[in-house]
Amino acid sequence: MSGELSMIKHAVRMLAIVYCVCGQPAYSNYESQAVTPPLSFSQFCIQYPGDCQHHEDRRIRDFRSSVQRWRELAQINSTVNLGIAPKDLPASRRDAEWRIFPDEGNCGDYAVTKRHLLLRSGWPSSALLLAEVVIRATGEHHLVLLVREGKAILVLDNLSPVVTPIVDVSDRYILVRAESGIEPQHWTREVAAFSR
Repeated sequence: MSGELSMIKHAVRMLAIVYCVCGQPAYSNYESQAVTPPLSFSQFCIQYPGDCQHHEDRRIRDFRSSVQRWRELAQINSTVNLGIAPKDLPASRRDAEWRIFPDEGNCGDYAVTKRHLLLRSGWPSSALLLAEVVIRATGEHHLVLLVREGKAILVLDNLSPVVTPIVDVSDRYILVRAESGIEPQHWTREVAAFSR
């Protein structure tokens, strides 16, 4: 039984690799500057396909002021940051599998869990963008959730207890790539695309 499960996991990983390699070029000079999504994202979409689909805005705008939406973001950021114990995963599995609400996890687990909870509470997928950044101080790659709220872009990060406007973290992070706000399974390098 465990041998069969291991073979299935290996087959899923191989399919994700084929998707990443063959699905689209690693970098394109098209206006959107499309890039290949992280392999972990492709594997995540196989395991959680509902979280990788387009979701319309289901919030009731009349009853949710910007203050209420800000509180919801802060509450989810705090709940997830406290609900998942940080774990430095072994190099063989580092960032390989993003899971929703594991007991222990890394930055990818925190980011997809926050996005999952916000999708379930009615936020549109176009406003919830997973983003890979490089931490300037360490050079480490890191995953955060960018949330478009009106004209602002906010960062939900497991390394910070507060929701922070993106302009306030530009000295800490270099944006590498993020989900497109148009199509959840497409990723882009173009920073302007984050504000669409």
